[in-house]
Amino acid sequence: MENSSDDISVVQQELVKLTRQELVHKTDGWSELRTALAVWVNDLIQHNLTELIRVLYRVDISENKLKFLLREKVGEDAALIIADLIIERQLQKIKTRQQFQQPPPENEEDRW
Repeated sequence: MENSSDDISVVQQELVKLTRQELVHKTDGWSELRTALAVWVNDLIQHNLTELIRVLYRVDISENKLKFLLREKVGEDAALIIADLIIERQLQKIKTRQQFQQPPPENEEDRW
Protein backbone atom coordinates (compact mmCIF):
# COMPACT_ATOMS: atom_id res chain seq x y z
CA MET A 1 0.00 0.00 0.00
CA GLU A 2 1.38 3.37 -0.95
CA ASN A 3 0.24 5.55 1.89
CA SER A 4 2.12 7.67 4.38
CA SER A 5 2.98 6.75 7.94
CA ASP A 6 0.44 9.39 8.95
CA ASP A 7 -2.23 7.33 7.18
CA ILE A 8 -1.09 4.22 9.06
CA SER A 9 -1.41 6.12 12.32
CA VAL A 10 -4.89 7.42 11.48
CA VAL A 11 -6.07 3.97 10.37
CA GLN A 12 -4.68 2.51 13.60
CA GLN A 13 -6.64 5.06 15.63
CA GLU A 14 -9.82 4.26 13.72
CA LEU A 15 -9.26 0.54 14.25
CA VAL A 16 -8.85 1.07 17.99
CA LYS A 17 -12.29 2.70 18.02
CA LEU A 18 -13.70 -0.07 15.86
CA THR A 19 -12.19 -3.07 17.64
CA ARG A 20 -12.24 -1.53 21.11
CA GLN A 21 -8.64 -2.67 21.50
CA GLU A 22 -5.21 -1.78 20.24
CA LEU A 23 -4.32 -4.38 17.63
CA VAL A 24 -0.65 -3.42 17.48
CA HIS A 25 1.27 -0.86 19.45
CA LYS A 26 3.38 1.25 17.10
CA THR A 27 3.79 -0.08 13.58
CA ASP A 28 5.73 1.21 10.63
CA GLY A 29 4.13 -1.02 8.07
CA TRP A 30 0.82 -2.01 6.59
CA SER A 31 1.70 -5.68 6.67
CA GLU A 32 1.87 -5.85 10.46
CA LEU A 33 -1.37 -3.89 10.82
CA ARG A 34 -3.09 -6.06 8.20
CA THR A 35 -1.99 -9.26 9.94
CA ALA A 36 -3.13 -8.06 13.37
CA LEU A 37 -6.49 -6.99 11.96
CA ALA A 38 -6.88 -10.35 10.20
CA VAL A 39 -6.24 -12.19 13.49
CA TRP A 40 -8.98 -10.12 15.13
CA VAL A 41 -11.36 -10.73 12.20
CA ASN A 42 -10.62 -14.46 12.27
CA ASP A 43 -11.49 -14.57 15.96
CA LEU A 44 -14.82 -12.91 15.17
CA ILE A 45 -15.47 -15.36 12.34
CA GLN A 46 -14.96 -18.24 14.73
CA HIS A 47 -16.61 -16.90 17.88
CA ASN A 48 -18.87 -13.91 17.17
CA LEU A 49 -20.13 -13.68 13.61
CA THR A 50 -22.85 -11.23 14.67
CA GLU A 51 -20.21 -8.78 15.90
CA LEU A 52 -18.27 -9.14 12.64
CA ILE A 53 -21.39 -8.32 10.63
CA ARG A 54 -22.00 -5.28 12.88
CA VAL A 55 -18.43 -4.10 12.31
CA LEU A 56 -18.64 -4.54 8.54
CA TYR A 57 -21.88 -2.58 8.52
CA ARG A 58 -20.40 0.16 10.70
CA VAL A 59 -17.31 0.48 8.50
CA ASP A 60 -19.58 0.50 5.45
CA ILE A 61 -18.06 -2.46 3.65
CA SER A 62 -19.93 -3.26 0.45
CA GLU A 63 -21.73 -6.57 0.90
CA ASN A 64 -21.62 -7.20 -2.85
CA LYS A 65 -17.89 -6.52 -3.03
CA LEU A 66 -17.21 -8.80 -0.07
CA LYS A 67 -19.29 -11.63 -1.55
CA PHE A 68 -17.57 -11.18 -4.93
CA LEU A 69 -14.07 -11.28 -3.43
CA LEU A 70 -14.85 -14.32 -1.28
CA ARG A 71 -16.12 -16.16 -4.38
CA GLU A 72 -13.19 -15.04 -6.55
CA LYS A 73 -10.50 -15.81 -4.00
CA VAL A 74 -11.58 -19.28 -2.95
CA GLY A 75 -8.82 -20.88 -0.89
CA GLU A 76 -7.45 -17.57 0.35
CA ASP A 77 -7.77 -16.53 3.97
CA ALA A 78 -11.17 -14.84 4.37
CA ALA A 79 -9.90 -12.89 7.38
CA LEU A 80 -7.15 -11.29 5.24
CA ILE A 81 -9.66 -10.44 2.52
CA ILE A 82 -11.92 -8.77 5.10
CA ALA A 83 -8.95 -7.01 6.75
CA ASP A 84 -7.93 -5.60 3.36
CA LEU A 85 -11.46 -4.32 2.76
CA ILE A 86 -11.58 -2.66 6.19
CA ILE A 87 -8.21 -0.96 5.66
CA GLU A 88 -9.17 0.09 2.14
CA ARG A 89 -12.41 1.63 3.40
CA GLN A 90 -10.63 3.48 6.21
CA LEU A 91 -8.17 4.92 3.67
CA GLN A 92 -11.08 6.04 1.49
CA LYS A 93 -12.55 7.85 4.50
CA ILE A 94 -9.22 9.59 5.18
CA LYS A 95 -9.02 10.73 1.56
CA THR A 96 -12.60 12.03 1.63
CA ARG A 97 -11.98 13.97 4.85
CA GLN A 98 -8.88 15.55 3.33
CA GLN A 99 -10.79 16.60 0.21
CA PHE A 100 -13.48 18.36 2.20
CA GLN A 101 -11.32 19.75 4.99
CA GLN A 102 -11.88 23.47 5.55
CA PRO A 103 -8.77 25.62 5.93
CA PRO A 104 -8.57 27.47 9.24
CA PRO A 105 -9.85 31.05 9.15
CA GLU A 106 -7.20 33.66 8.51
CA ASN A 107 -8.75 36.08 10.96
CA GLU A 108 -9.01 35.18 14.66
CA GLU A 109 -12.35 36.99 14.87
CA ASP A 110 -13.82 34.57 12.30
CA ARG A 111 -13.16 31.60 14.59
CA TRP A 112 -15.97 30.38 16.77
